[in-house]
Amino acid sequence: MININWTLAWQVINFLILMWLLSKYLYKPLTEFLDKRTEKITKDLQSAENSREEAMELKNRYEAEIAKARERVQEIIEEAERRGKERAREIIDEAKEEALRIKERNMEEIARAKEEAMAQLKQELAVMILMIASKYMQEELYKGQQEKLIEQYINSLDKEKLGGLK
Repeated sequence: MININWTLAWQVINFLILMWLLSKYLYKPLTEFLDKRTEKITKDLQSAENSREEAMELKNRYEAEIAKARERVQEIIEEAERRGKERAREIIDEAKEEALRIKERNMEEIARAKEEAMAQLKQELAVMILMIASKYMQEELYKGQQEKLIEQYINSLDKEKLGGLK
């Protein structure tokens, strides 16, 4: 007869039960946990890659906007320089016009002063001529002859000596 070792049979049965229990309560949950963990890590890596790509996109967009802003600033600076030069030219032109007006006004004042001086000089000459004429002329002249003589003398002075001053 065959001698069966019941201890061995119970050990095999216990081993199979242990394997079934481990499989059901440990192996399946462990593999499910590892699968979920792997899936989560994969999603996180994909999310990180997407975030990196979005960040690169944003960086490129911001760099383009900064470049546009720099160009705009340069345009504004150039426009300001152009306007400044234009305004400087306007100010210089206005100053030249004002200087010309002042010069013309001064020339008019000089001409007026010259005319006044000429008139005053004529009056003084007339008085001096009368004094000189009365001093050197002892004879009596009619009043009309005195005036005629004075006018002739003044006119001759105007033409000969004072003509260049007018």
